Amino acid sequence: MHTAILQIIKVNEERTGVKDGRPWAMQDCECILLDDNMQPDQVGVLSLPKDLRGKVQPGRYTGSFALKADLRSRRIEAQLTGLTPIPPARGAGASKDA
Repeated sequence: MHTAILQIIKVNEERTGVKDGRPWAMQDCECILLDDNMQPDQVGVLSLPKDLRGKVQPGRYTGSFALKADLRSRRIEAQLTGLTPIPPARGAGASKDA
């Protein structure tokens, strides 16, 4: 298993359809890959696995990935297998009592 720190900034609506007579569904999200200092490194789109569709909210996560071969292209790619929320930094967004 491999991990990466990422920030999900937008979860896109789930899309469905039929191709070659077979139904399909997918959902993805707009993400920023963060470096070890929590600074932006890369921006991209991440496909959500079936068990996470409709359950993910914007926020910071440690993403777990497995390497798998794509059935059509046979390319070996990282596939998201899980998300663990990263708590906000202490004091971030906290309001002070007057």
